[in-house]
Amino acid sequence: MNRRKYRVLAIMLLGVLLGGAGCAGRESLVLDPKSPTVITMWHAYNAVAKAQFDDLVMEFNETVGMEQGIVLDAVGYGSSEELEDVLYASANHVIGSDPLPDIFASYPDNAYRLDKIAPLVSLDQYFTEEEREKYRPEFLEEGVWDASGGFKMIPVSKSTELLYLNRTDWDRFAEETGASMDLLQTWEGLSEAASMYYEWSGGCAFLGMNSYNDFMMLSAAQMGGQVYQIRDGKVEFTYPEEIAAKAWDAFYVPHIKGWYESSVYNQDGIKSGRLMAYIGSSAGAGFFPREVIESENQSHVIECESLPYPTFQDGTSYMTQRGANMAVFASDTAHEYGSVQFLKWFTQPEQNIRFAVSTGYLPVEMETLASVNDLLGRVDESNNAAVVRSSIQTALDAMSAREFYIRRPFEGSYDMTQTFASSLEDKVSLDLHEKKRRMEAGESREGVERDLLGEGNLKEWYEALIKEMAGRTDG
Repeated sequence: MNRRKYRVLAIMLLGVLLGGAGCAGRESLVLDPKSPTVITMWHAYNAVAKAQFDDLVMEFNETVGMEQGIVLDAVGYGSSEELEDVLYASANHVIGSDPLPDIFASYPDNAYRLDKIAPLVSLDQYFTEEEREKYRPEFLEEGVWDASGGFKMIPVSKSTELLYLNRTDWDRFAEETGASMDLLQTWEGLSEAASMYYEWSGGCAFLGMNSYNDFMMLSAAQMGGQVYQIRDGKVEFTYPEEIAAKAWDAFYVPHIKGWYESSVYNQDGIKSGRLMAYIGSSAGAGFFPREVIESENQSHVIECESLPYPTFQDGTSYMTQRGANMAVFASDTAHEYGSVQFLKWFTQPEQNIRFAVSTGYLPVEMETLASVNDLLGRVDESNNAAVVRSSIQTALDAMSAREFYIRRPFEGSYDMTQTFASSLEDKVSLDLHEKKRRMEAGESREGVERDLLGEGNLKEWYEALIKEMAGRTDG
């Protein structure tokens, strides 16, 4: 017997010992406190978020779970990508994979492809209309995949991408160069500010963009493009060259010029003084560095300012909707009902606020989102509170003036979106390596950059992307 089975049996025994309380109502038809139903969940929360989530799971098991006969066994994975891989392996019964959980955290594209292999529960059968109306509509809409209006995912905590700025050192830079904060509102302005900073700093990058940034899809939407069109049941990839060129100018050009320098953990660039700003999740606000460490013996304290996600000039100010939702695999009434009971409990204001403010996540119910003072007042002071408060306030302000972009999953959308989203990032990586190789061989920086930034290179990338995406849609 493996360690996981031992743990589940131990949890069940604990439930039996604690399950002396009776229950009434619908749960009495499917749940029994004297013989509790173990609900397994897989998620990808880490660090502070995981600690807070574990505390709430324990609280649920000792209160509502004990009363109704539900024991939640939550298992965390290191990243969303790792979780996607193990879920897909389990759904396909890959040798050595674990049985599927009852509840799992996921983004829509991944949940959609899993639903085709291991069906998900239509959650509308467990939620009344009044319960559904409590959630912010865009959050709930991510789980609506067809014209029936039924939903297969429930939002539990959301986030959005923000621009995080080292305001302390920006002020010094701005005073000496005349750079305006207005530049940070648009992609075009960011490139200009980054060029100015590169010259002023003697060759330092200004901005980092992390690997979770939905730049390709969102930039197309901001410029009025609908990347996927479904006609007569067939998916078409529509990405006009003029929109691709603007995305190229906003992402590829600054990276090749050295104005941007991106990695998974751009906070490290702020901490070392290498970067002035980065675009990252509001849920990671607590990780913004409190100081810049210039050397072993020299450092200085910095303040953070969080700003809304940039838009293109004259574009629609769409913002990202991040934060995985939860879905439930179809099984039996007891496990489905028990799973939904936890999800309802977790998204109630008291629990949801406690989890959300732990790092900068947003709660999901309309009532809770409107409780701004309550949200900001309950931020943990030990967790970089000033930055987390700034992040939450910026996200809430943006939500009142902007639209969330909602990605619609469809057959094959997981693989197609992975290809599209990584295409320009991969191109940057390859060409930066090429730039380094050629400069080490003796070519001038100016000459190499001139070649890479030429129209021919843009056209080559664009045509390769169109060909690859056409092959996927034809399949």
